[in-house]
Amino acid sequence: MFKGFNFWKQRAFKNLLSQPGNRLTIYTRNNPDPDSLASSLALKRIAEHYNLEVAVYYTGAIQNRTLANVLGDDVMNAPQISSSRNCTAFVDLLPTELTGEKINPTIVIGHTLGNKEGIHCAYQDIRTTETTSSIMTEYLKKLGVAIDKRLATLLLFAIRDKTRTLIANFTLHDLESYWFIHKYADMELLNSLEHPSARIDTFEDLSRAIANKIMKGASLFTTVGYVKDPGTIPRVCKYMLDIEGISTALVLAINATKIYVYAESKNMELNMKNVLKKAFGEWGEVTGGPLHANTSIPLGVFGIAASAESAKPLLLKSISDSISSRYFYVLEAE
Repeated sequence: MFKGFNFWKQRAFKNLLSQPGNRLTIYTRNNPDPDSLASSLALKRIAEHYNLEVAVYYTGAIQNRTLANVLGDDVMNAPQISSSRNCTAFVDLLPTELTGEKINPTIVIGHTLGNKEGIHCAYQDIRTTETTSSIMTEYLKKLGVAIDKRLATLLLFAIRDKTRTLIANFTLHDLESYWFIHKYADMELLNSLEHPSARIDTFEDLSRAIANKIMKGASLFTTVGYVKDPGTIPRVCKYMLDIEGISTALVLAINATKIYVYAESKNMELNMKNVLKKAFGEWGEVTGGPLHANTSIPLGVFGIAASAESAKPLLLKSISDSISSRYFYVLEAE
């Protein structure tokens, strides 16, 4: 069991964290999913085990409100990732994925198929398979770090979310991590994370999504229009997938500054992260995985500033037409 975090890696990792006076700043990816957040908290727990002061930051938004509430102040929102004089770790995030300022973190840990060339750091563990939560579960086990119920539940939830409860895109390592961590988990909390209460905003957005839907074969596009909280759109997207004959859905939302896109598929032959990258990668960073992915696009990409109320319907139609045409074009080419 667990062969990746070998003796030499353990030694190098412990030596790095054991340096006196160290503070650790952890960054996870933009619009982080449960896997990114749970694995970042696992690294935080390990660093605290070695008596480091630790802060975890994310950019964008956490789309699962229940998850955000469970995390509380253990993770903090930052406007952007910036260089620090402290020891810096990237979890589920590669330096090569960043635009703008070049940052060389001290530690990089994650699972990715992204570009690993040109990464300069003191310690890296980048694997092309597995969930990052599985990697961090291995670290917790081999380093003998105590695992509390909340952390165990978050890691278990992340693995279940990423692999559709171990029915898609999972590895033997994911399976071993799952069975190791599940005995520590709080099943009541897990149920709350997997089945959050639906807010009234979700049903209002769902009503607009149904009215605005466009279907082409087994694929669906829709918009919920202007929203105060784009965190409702993953739930709306799941409802869209329940429509008979639909296997792939994309939901669009807009607020004062950004366009939010979330897509999910039941079609195992599609990789939704790749689909969104091909369609919208030039406009914004795409996060997620094969089954579901998301991106946020600045309104400025379309040369649009904040518009008068009377212009909003025309603006929404223009954006919807552009997003839907790119989405369906890429799907047809897959």
